[in-house]
Amino acid sequence: MKVASSVYFYPFSGGLENNCNTIVLTGGEPVIIDPGHKHLWPSLKAKLLEDGLNPADLKMALFTHCHPDHMEAGQILEEEYGATQAMSSAEKIFFDGPGQGFFPWMGLDLPTGYIGRLLEEGPLDLGDKTVYLYLTPGHSPGGLCLHWPEKGVLVTGDIIFSRSFGRTDFPGGSLPELRESVQRLKSLPKVEALLPGHGSAVMGAKAIEDNFNYVLDVIDRF
Repeated sequence: MKVASSVYFYPFSGGLENNCNTIVLTGGEPVIIDPGHKHLWPSLKAKLLEDGLNPADLKMALFTHCHPDHMEAGQILEEEYGATQAMSSAEKIFFDGPGQGFFPWMGLDLPTGYIGRLLEEGPLDLGDKTVYLYLTPGHSPGGLCLHWPEKGVLVTGDIIFSRSFGRTDFPGGSLPELRESVQRLKSLPKVEALLPGHGSAVMGAKAIEDNFNYVLDVIDRF
């Protein structure tokens, strides 16, 4: 569904749908964020086509982190459409080490695609727009969140959800680091749509502020 001009949000809704939320940013250099599992790509692809989006136009598959449920379909986007797979430099180090273990643990083959772009914190030029990347460890060591102030959009991966937050008991997880990342995201201005990696979107500045406060309070009780 379209949540702002040039911003599409595809939430996981169970069954044969994808099992993580996917975001597409259209425009000069179209980007798909967290395309999910390979075997569920056909369902997501159908939704893109219904919205008039052509997968062949996607230039980059950007992963908030390297867990298979977020990145596995990137291989299809690279091989079939020529999209560049991208993650943070810090996450790539983890992906090349302990992160590989998530694939056999989930009964999946190791990925054969190529991470063709390593991203750093700071502005990311996407042709007709600039978005801002933030390194947000806690769920995974090199997790990325994306902020597009002009659209009021914050993509949070598995750092913060609606009234919940990502697991920290996986390899590379850290609750203190996750709390720091949540606190940092809370300080960002001009956020009207919080688009998480799982669960529903949080819409409206007041609802988003309340959600940050609630999640921080829950974390502090651990």
